[in-house]
Amino acid sequence: MNTLPTFRKTPLANALVLGGVLLIGLAGCNKKSDEATENAPPASATAAEPASSSTASGAMASDTSGMGTPSTTGTSAEDMSGASQTGTDAGTGAMAAADTTPEVASGPITDTQFYTQAMKGDQEEIATAQMVGGQSTDDGVKKLANMIMNDHQAFDKKVQAAAGAGVTPPTGEVDSSLQGKTGKDLDKAYVDAMVADHEKDIAMFENAAKNASTPDARKLASGALPTLRKHLKSAQDLQKKMVATTS
Repeated sequence: MNTLPTFRKTPLANALVLGGVLLIGLAGCNKKSDEATENAPPASATAAEPASSSTASGAMASDTSGMGTPSTTGTSAEDMSGASQTGTDAGTGAMAAADTTPEVASGPITDTQFYTQAMKGDQEEIATAQMVGGQSTDDGVKKLANMIMNDHQAFDKKVQAAAGAGVTPPTGEVDSSLQGKTGKDLDKAYVDAMVADHEKDIAMFENAAKNASTPDARKLASGALPTLRKHLKSAQDLQKKMVATTS
């Protein structure tokens, strides 16, 4: 029986076999790499995805900020506060002007404004006359003070009746220009104050007689003018007498 010849595996044969295996393996790896490259998304799409996510996050953050925090666009809280304070300061300033300016010498004047100013003037005249009448030793000064006190008390009752409950009578205060004065200094200061006060009062009453908002207020102002003018003339006469005496 013939046997087939046996071939010995030489080192060269082994090397060829091993090289073939390696080539086949490398070919398979390259094929998988190519498939992965073909299936991979474009680089631009991959880069755009995070940007899109970031944009969405920014939009959400913006919405949340809008709900929880007032927008800084437009009028800020500080500006609103300033505007509110300015409006309040303007309103308060107008009220203060009505209180600290007892004479409105020209232009429209409401009946309430007139009554308030008239009562304030009356109360100051009465309080000042009472103080001076009790301290002065000059007969002319005491006579002037008593006349002014009596006339303003009578007129003040008319003003309060016309004003009604809508106007609160102010508290009378002594003219500040007389504070700390005594004797002849007090007499002179009182007479000078009555001249100045009645000049301003007459201007305010003349304006109210023409421009007050109601007929009753205009009538009341007009009716008081003769008495006010009498007070002014008496004070001016006494003032001239004092100047003549001291010169």
